[in-house]
Amino acid sequence: MDDLTQSKPQALRSVAILAAALGFVAVGAFAIGALAIRRLAIGRVVVDSAKLKSLEIEHLTVTRLRASEITVIDALKLPGGNNGSLAAS
Repeated sequence: MDDLTQSKPQALRSVAILAAALGFVAVGAFAIGALAIRRLAIGRVVVDSAKLKSLEIEHLTVTRLRASEITVIDALKLPGGNNGSLAAS
């Protein structure tokens, strides 16, 4: 009879340790997955209205651009004509 009363707390302790270990593995896997994402590909972004004070983009490909005012600080390089570049004003 004493064996049954002692085995219940041990079984409960074993289940608790197993559950904690599985929880730690799940949290670790999530953290590793979050760190492994270096580049996030975005298929399409639609912005109705935006006002930005500063924006820096290393590589940008644009199919069509419509702007009322553009300020260029250093140089603007365009394909073809004028050696492909315009001087900043």
